[in-house]
Parts: sequence; structure tokens; C-alpha cells
Amino acid sequence: MHINPPDLNSRRARFADWLELLALTSAAGQVSISTLRSQLRRLSDDRTSAKELDVDADDSGEPEVTDRAADDLEERIVEEISLRVETIGSAYPFQLMVNGKLGESQILLRKPTWNEAKTGELFYTFCLLDSGIREDLISVPKAERGFVQRIGNIFQICSCIAVGGYTDAQVVSFGFPRATGDGFLPALQAAWLRYGSYCVRSDIPYGFDAKLKDGGVDIIAWRPFDDGNAATFLMFVQVASGLDWKDKPVANDVKAIKQWFVDGVFEHFVPAICIPFPLWFDLDEPPKDATGKKLPFKNGILRRFVVRESAFGIIFDRGRIANSSARALSAPGGPRAGIDGADRVSEVAAWVDEVMGSLAEKRVAA
Repeated sequence: MHINPPDLNSRRARFADWLELLALTSAAGQVSISTLRSQLRRLSDDRTSAKELDVDADDSGEPEVTDRAADDLEERIVEEISLRVETIGSAYPFQLMVNGKLGESQILLRKPTWNEAKTGELFYTFCLLDSGIREDLISVPKAERGFVQRIGNIFQICSCIAVGGYTDAQVVSFGFPRATGDGFLPALQAAWLRYGSYCVRSDIPYGFDAKLKDGGVDIIAWRPFDDGNAATFLMFVQVASGLDWKDKPVANDVKAIKQWFVDGVFEHFVPAICIPFPLWFDLDEPPKDATGKKLPFKNGILRRFVVRESAFGIIFDRGRIANSSARALSAPGGPRAGIDGADRVSEVAAWVDEVMGSLAEKRVAA
């Protein structure tokens, strides 16, 4: 495996991910933000490419345009990383440091606890590596494609723990393939037996595929009352580790699953989705309002969450997964009972270690 630089037209989140990957895999555990400037100069072979990063520039001199573009890019990426530091807190596996007095050269530093699960940093790191592979910031040769094939299962573990940390609920890992090896019908029966109310059919409803995997639902979570009855908080979650996540709102899939019940079924539920990217990773810049007026980037992020909620419900993006996982695992007395996957954190750590090992080997070979 090796790390690829972003192209000139990449959005700020992708550049920030690239710097995080460099800091993560660096022998020194750090990378200078000014690496962006040297990368821009390598890629800016003509005036047009340089101006693409500074659309308001009217300077016809290529070096000046490139310098202005580099200044703008550094400013935007520092803003992005600072936002991550602010919103993710202790679950963010990096620190943004200032090295030296003149020019205040900024350094992105890998924290020594970057792979410790209880703080959530391990989960952020997994999501970063997942995103890097999905967006081709990390090239994976054919001989190592097994890492990619395992991403879905590992992200399922992360997502279950995050959902449990956020909701303080019972969490069933329902996505296919299941650790139990159950088919759809027995898995659905087991989930609702654990819930304690509602009755799942004993046979497959007419018209449904006999080989149905998970029906589009990867996690079922609820927060029970002491009486054990229905009418509780109930959540259904889609776990989407790839770039096609926008095609996977879970609400309609839940409506189909209701047909598998007899003698009454739940009416109300909360839909949710888990993704390994920052929700705004594909946000165009500068963001604009309905009239076309330019907005501060933070306003664009705010609007993105508002818009996506209407389709997906509760959204667990990378930062929220890191924070919520930490909440589940750092509870007094250890991980809270009732969360599927809480006993499988070692599988997350093993995948991260293997990918990091492959990237380290490539760095040494280079």
C-alpha cells in the first residue's frame, strides 16, 4: 500500500485527510502543514491549474498565483483541522502544534494514544484509513485487497459501539454477514425475542426473497424501560462504509421489514446512518445559500447536516463515531453490556495494525 496526494481540485476535507495519513504513517509521527505548499507547486505545472485553487485571482503571473493559492489552501486546511480538533476533542488522534516563532510553522502531530480504543482515537483512525482507501488516497494492490473486503465487517463493529455510546441502548448487529451465521428470519426472530415484544412470523412472507440478507438494516437498537414492555426508543441504522452511502436511507427498508410481523408491530422509530467520512467531505467551496450568496464554510457544514437529516435521520459521521465509541467503552467498570461488538474491539485494532504495517513497509522500501 502507499499514500497518494490529492489532485488540485480536491475539497478541503480530502487534503486534511491526506495530511492526517502522512502524520499517521510518518516515522516522526508528524507532518508540516507547509507540505501542502510544496505539493501544490509540484502539481501546478501551468497557470490554469494554479488559478483553479484561487478562482478570484486576477494576477497573471504564475508564481504569484501559485503563492496566493498556496496561502489560501493552507488557511482553509488549517481551518478544517482546527474544526476537527474542536468538535472531536480527545477522540481526535492528532494535535495541531506551532513550531518556532518566526512564521509560526504549523505541525500536525500524531498523539501517542492514537490507537488506544477507550479514547475513541482507534475508531477515528479506522475511519480515516477506510476513507483513504475509498477515495484512493491509499492505493491497495491486488495482493492486499483482503483489507478492503474486511472493511464492512470492521465498520459494523465500530458503528454498533458508536450507536450504543450515543443512545445508551441495547444494540443488535443485524447486518450481513452476521457473526452468528444466522439467516434473515432467525436473526429477526432473535432480535425481537431480545426486545421482548412483538412477534415475528415463522415463515417468509409472500413476495420476499428467501435468501434476503439484512433487508437494508444493519443495526437495531432500543432503550428499554424497567418494565420490559414495548413503546420504547427504537432505532434502525444503515452502516455504509463506502462512497455509495447517499443511496442508503434506511426508513423505507424498515417499512418493508414490518411485513415480517404478526399480531401488531411498532409504529414509530428513528432512522440513522453511519459513515466513515466527515459529513461535509464532498461540500463544494465556497458554500452558497439559496440565492447564490457565498457563506462561511462553517455555515455550509451546518446546512449540510440540516439537509441530510431529512433523508437519513440521525447521522453518525467520522467524528461522531469516534466520540460516541469512546463514550461506550470508557464507562466506569468497562464497556456497557448489551452492545453487540463491544467485545470485538481487538478486531478493529488488528485491522488498523495490519494496514499501518503495510503502509510502513512501503515507506521503508521507498
